Amino acid sequence: MLQKIIAALGLLCVLWMAVHMMLGPRQRLALERGPRATWRWLQRHLLWRFNSRERRRMAREEALGAIQRAKRAANDDGLWEGNVYRPKKFEKPKK
Repeated sequence: MLQKIIAALGLLCVLWMAVHMMLGPRQRLALERGPRATWRWLQRHLLWRFNSRERRRMAREEALGAIQRAKRAANDDGLWEGNVYRPKKFEKPKK
């Protein structure tokens, strides 16, 4: 089954290249315009989640938000032991 799919894709590529070589410059541009437009549409509408720039921006915003939340939570006068911060609310009550 997989071999047939690979063979069919190879045949389509060969046919595409043969048609592409037979056309003149203007027809080539017209032929190439369709897949390019389709790819741009897919990028805009379906593949936006996979955009690495967008993912980095969202990750940066999430990291900055986490840092801000941590800074607000750290204002309860906890204890530092080396590089470990222990908030006072985590201390065990003395009996």
